[in-house]
Amino acid sequence: MQPLQNHRHPDRFDRILFIELLGGIGDVLIALPAMQAIGRSHPQAHLTVLTFAPGAELLEHDLWIDEVVIAAADEARQTVEALLAQRSFDLMITDTTYDGIAELLQTRDATRVVTNLWQSPPDDQRVGDRFLQILQAEKLITPDSIAPPQLYLTAPELAAAQTALGTIARPLVLLYPDAGMPIKRWQPDRFIQVGRALQQSGATIRVPIGSDLDSASQIAAGIGGTAQPWQRGTIRELAATIAHADLFIGADTGTARIAAALNVPTITLFGPSWHGRYGQPAPHVNLQGCPNCPERLPKNFTQQFCWYSGNCPFDGWQTCLEAIDPQAVVAAARSLLHPTAPPSPVTALPTWSSVRNLLVMRLDNIGDVIMTSPALRALKENLPEARLTLMASPGGALVAPLLPWVDEVLPWRALWQDLGRLPFDSDREWQLIDILKSHGFDAAIIFTSFSQSPHPPALICALAGIPLRLGESKEDGGSSLTTAVPPAPNEMHQVDRNLRLLEAIGFPIADRALSLQIPDVRSPVSSPYLLLTPWTSCQSRNYDDTRFATAARQLAEITGSPVVVTGVAKDRDRSEALLKILGDWAIDRIGQTTLPELAALIARAQLVLTNNTSTMHIADATRTPMVVMFAGTELECQWQPRSTQFQLLRRPTACSPCYAFTCPYSLECLDIAPEQIVAAGLGLLDRPIPQIDQISNGLR
Repeated sequence: MQPLQNHRHPDRFDRILFIELLGGIGDVLIALPAMQAIGRSHPQAHLTVLTFAPGAELLEHDLWIDEVVIAAADEARQTVEALLAQRSFDLMITDTTYDGIAELLQTRDATRVVTNLWQSPPDDQRVGDRFLQILQAEKLITPDSIAPPQLYLTAPELAAAQTALGTIARPLVLLYPDAGMPIKRWQPDRFIQVGRALQQSGATIRVPIGSDLDSASQIAAGIGGTAQPWQRGTIRELAATIAHADLFIGADTGTARIAAALNVPTITLFGPSWHGRYGQPAPHVNLQGCPNCPERLPKNFTQQFCWYSGNCPFDGWQTCLEAIDPQAVVAAARSLLHPTAPPSPVTALPTWSSVRNLLVMRLDNIGDVIMTSPALRALKENLPEARLTLMASPGGALVAPLLPWVDEVLPWRALWQDLGRLPFDSDREWQLIDILKSHGFDAAIIFTSFSQSPHPPALICALAGIPLRLGESKEDGGSSLTTAVPPAPNEMHQVDRNLRLLEAIGFPIADRALSLQIPDVRSPVSSPYLLLTPWTSCQSRNYDDTRFATAARQLAEITGSPVVVTGVAKDRDRSEALLKILGDWAIDRIGQTTLPELAALIARAQLVLTNNTSTMHIADATRTPMVVMFAGTELECQWQPRSTQFQLLRRPTACSPCYAFTCPYSLECLDIAPEQIVAAGLGLLDRPIPQIDQISNGLR
């Protein structure tokens, strides 16, 4: 690259010294635009920069800096004195005010000396801009020499970083938790929340290891999936890795400034220091923790109580970064990753934002339909004028009265969902196509579990002429889907798997919790009660019902509350022994409640006892405490409650998860003593828990 000769300043300087000895990598990068502006304005001059390691390494190969001299730690003044004793300079500039370095420069014979580039900028003027403003006022740089900081990496450095990263899915997001001082650190659980949300949207997450190996490993493990800690190497190797990223998220440190100087979109989290002075220019995003803190001193945060004490004096926080909401970071991340694409429903995908007649397909059981409730709610929030039709299995369609966002329900027993029990009938399939055609849908969203394919229903929708078809696909289904979202990790919770599809087309999610509209029906029970749902339609998920009854009776005797027993009509045939054990404590509602009535019963119960079945999801939506006998058929992380208090009970077994409908091993995973259920239930009810032998005596 040739020097920009038109930047030549009329005052000729042949030897220029720029002293940056404030200590940190961030300080070097704050001063870098000023250094480079000096170099551009005086291309004939030999520009020497004196600074500390490791920031000095970032100046290697800089086109505008001729020489970098490294000062030894704690020997700043001695290094300046030694350098000035060996050489003379026409122009000397420093941002350093301690150790009498500025006064030392004034004693030397030089054409020009500029000291204290800080000179107290206004609260919301970036310090680096202040440097440039002063140098321009001193007529030492020209306006067209001013540019954002730029780091120069070599082709071998970039190639080595790319090789180390390997083949990864885009976008690549780097989460950088290392911030040195605890007062500047965002907590690992916050990074985990952000990482999970972005990974669910398809991002690859890497967590560079700084000074705290445990924190980086903890965050990567907490995010799960493909997230990994990343060995950062030297400062230039780290910079080369950052250069390949699509987004950098970290606290106000020099590493965040490296990312910005490499033109990588950056979200910087500010705590004690003030974003207006130290933030990155747009389009980078600066998020300030507790901006109205009365202790804040924007002009000099090092004089704040929190800085040297390391303690935040307010609200029991460790740092004011705790005021930064992970959801705000996620929203900022999506805006930077997709400035003209998702997640903005207005500008991202106008075809989806203009949908007015939407088909949503979830053809599994009642619980699976309940878990679409956050997605259905989000669809109505993002498409308030759209008509929403839910196509569900006959069983799943029973949930429709509890879903206020659904305008119409279309029950259908789908061939591809029926596990071979439904014979193939081509006329029946063409009938379905004709039904969908008659509705005139302009889009279809197909919700599936990790083990299901969206392509059979997508093909039906395509044959019905539905122009937009969205689903998550592990395989190549040709053109059946118009928007095929890459597969998420199998371990992802089903609710998040559903919401991930909406995020992929740019729809923001305001609330990820299950929600149902509970009808105001008269309860058959007036007193406080416990609710027991002892059966499921799947043998491999049924805890022994007599042991369930034994535990429920003990809880009833301790709490003085009756036990409402629910089930479908066909459960009547297996209820005799259970009802006998419960005796007068039982209120028999087996086969006597509609699904809305069951939901109302669950919502009003003190405690629910259930297997892994739809009752569990209803209780989660109604925020009713529950004890769940969770068989080893599935992973808890895929289906477990998330919004209410609960206890999941199961024995670890080598065969889990089996995803089987029948168990050949005598349900070893559910070999749980009734005493454990009683103890778990009392804990949720905040009742004293008797000794195990006392419980056991009560069960005899």
